[in-house]
Formats: sequence, C-alpha cells, structure tokens
Amino acid sequence: MSEGRHEQEEYLEQDEDERENAGRLKSLIALIVLVVLVIGAVILVDRLRDVSRLQDCLMTRATNCNDLVQPPKPVGVR
Repeated sequence: MSEGRHEQEEYLEQDEDERENAGRLKSLIALIVLVVLVIGAVILVDRLRDVSRLQDCLMTRATNCNDLVQPPKPVGVR
C-alpha cells in the first residue's frame, strides 16, 4: 500500500516544465497589469494637464478660455 501512495504523490507533484509555465504565466499577467497601469497614468496626467491649463486661464480672468476647451463630440461620430 505504501507504493501506491508514493506513486500518487509523485503524480501530483509538478515537474520542471509545469513550474516554468506557471512562472511565465505569472510574469505575463504582471506585465499586462503594469502596461495597463502605465497607460492609465499617461491618460490621467494628460487630462490633469488640460484641467490645470484651463484653471490657470480662468484664474487670470481671461475671457477667451473657451479656446482651451474642446467641444464634446456627438455619439457615433469620429
């Protein structure tokens, strides 16, 4: 009976290829998450820069700050 248990434990252990594949998958997922975070940060910084530019214009009490604001695009139009 001890041989059967030993064979079962050996069957359940991961071999080297399975460990490498799992490591690659984790690395790929981490890379994808990192890319999404970087893209989100770039978009956020761009939007914050636009808002800051508009606020600076409004604080100078300028009357032509509409040039800094892009009109909204209609839905479905590119």
